[in-house]
Amino acid sequence: MGRMMLNSQEIIKVLDNLIGQTEAVGDSNVDERRHERLKVLIDVTNWCLDGVQFASSTCGRPEGSMHEIGWDAKCALDEWHIWLGEVLNE
Repeated sequence: MGRMMLNSQEIIKVLDNLIGQTEAVGDSNVDERRHERLKVLIDVTNWCLDGVQFASSTCGRPEGSMHEIGWDAKCALDEWHIWLGEVLNE
């Protein structure tokens, strides 16, 4: 039997339900739980970024499919690099 694959939107909905809100609201009891959720979100994000970085290592390979995957991953990393620069300079 084939493995069921979720699309991006479905995965985002699952993660949103599993992790929940992370924004501080100024109530210590609520913010403590949200801080723990933020730590989970950071761990998941680190895992995702590591996977994209690993995939980017195939950019430039002579095999077309490997190059395409590597190129897409590298483009995503470049895009996030620019975005992070903008966010951190605000």
